[in-house]
Amino acid sequence: MVVNAFEVRMKSQLEQRKLDRSYRTLDKPSKGCDFSSNDYLGLAHSVAQHEFVQTKYEDRILNETSLYLGSTGSRLLSGNSSLHLALERFLAQVHNRPGALICNSGYDANLSLLSSIPLPSDFVILDELVHNSLVMGVKMSRIPLSQVKYFHHNDVNHLKQTLTEVLAESKWSNILIVIESVYSMDGDIAPVEEIFDLAHEFGSSVIVDEAHGLGIFGPTNIHNLPPNIRTSTARSVSQIQRSIGGTGVINALRLEHHPALLATCYTFGKAAGAHGACIVGSTTLIDFLINYARPFIYSTSLPSHSLWTIKCSYDTMIGPEGDLLRTRLFKLVAVFREQISLHLIDDSILLPSVSPIQAILIRGNERCIAISNQINKHGLTVYPIRSPTVKKGEERIRIIIHAHNTESEIYKLVHCIAKCLNEENRNEFNAQMSSKL
Repeated sequence: MVVNAFEVRMKSQLEQRKLDRSYRTLDKPSKGCDFSSNDYLGLAHSVAQHEFVQTKYEDRILNETSLYLGSTGSRLLSGNSSLHLALERFLAQVHNRPGALICNSGYDANLSLLSSIPLPSDFVILDELVHNSLVMGVKMSRIPLSQVKYFHHNDVNHLKQTLTEVLAESKWSNILIVIESVYSMDGDIAPVEEIFDLAHEFGSSVIVDEAHGLGIFGPTNIHNLPPNIRTSTARSVSQIQRSIGGTGVINALRLEHHPALLATCYTFGKAAGAHGACIVGSTTLIDFLINYARPFIYSTSLPSHSLWTIKCSYDTMIGPEGDLLRTRLFKLVAVFREQISLHLIDDSILLPSVSPIQAILIRGNERCIAISNQINKHGLTVYPIRSPTVKKGEERIRIIIHAHNTESEIYKLVHCIAKCLNEENRNEFNAQMSSKL
């Protein structure tokens, strides 16, 4: 029997992952109480939202003869539709930008941006914790990796130092800074306005990924952002009442037209409970992406049902129901943080976060897996976030609070986490004391 060398190598690499406790599998979906999905507002779970989408879609079918199960091709060939164009106009209006371009996923949107925009004469600076899609986008681009740097997470001073060092070389045409508004593993918020102002001072541009900001933050709940983030956004109550909610951190801070902002990416697979993404920016940016963004150009476009689901998600998300869901969501976040701080022996392992993303550090892959498994046995679905997804020594249980969770479920979760960790701490303490006797 001939042994394939690639098969041998792949098997060896997988065995190493098993030894490192970083081996990934596609497990059967858990039926426990959801504390892990990105469905922050519960729209993906909602029977009422499903019925809303179906009713609206069926109404459209009666008046539209060109709707298909599949889109039949890429946007530049047969896959474009009047629904695509209408939705993009709507998204541009909602996010207060001249243009919008729909992509098949947030990953595709970030690849499209970062693979097409930077040229060999440019320099790219990324926050060290940006999503893999942004990093891979840069790697797909024409820019040499020697012209890519990372600044310390959310550290404006280190970003300024990095910009100063890059500009000292005086040979780069443009500098592009890449950040997220809400970070998916820590749940913290970027100091967006400070970064924008610094970028403008240095003649640089910024791309922002709003994957975890969309639907969660917006002009109607700016009070849920940390005080240090909303530095110059004081507005009257009447102005806030005229605003639509859930449109993200950039809209909440009224930074849509900041001269440093080049593009923003909004992903629909999180709070919107749908699939796909859009990039918003100038009409020049959108035209450029249509011509140069390979993930967009060569992908079959989203079908009509997906597009209509996105529109319905926005209708719910930015309307009065969305505001009610966000109010409930942030109340539950407050309950969780208050209770977990009261019940943990060592509350320093709870990372600071005002968002629905809450993380408890459980260092070591094996230990993180073991404690997650214990919690899951109580009918609560959480997952261990292991290295190399996060840095070694920063493994954690990532907990997502949702609008569809209840206070009693929060109390049960806190009780299970505290019991597991406090027992472990006591056992470790007793073992240390025994060794000294």
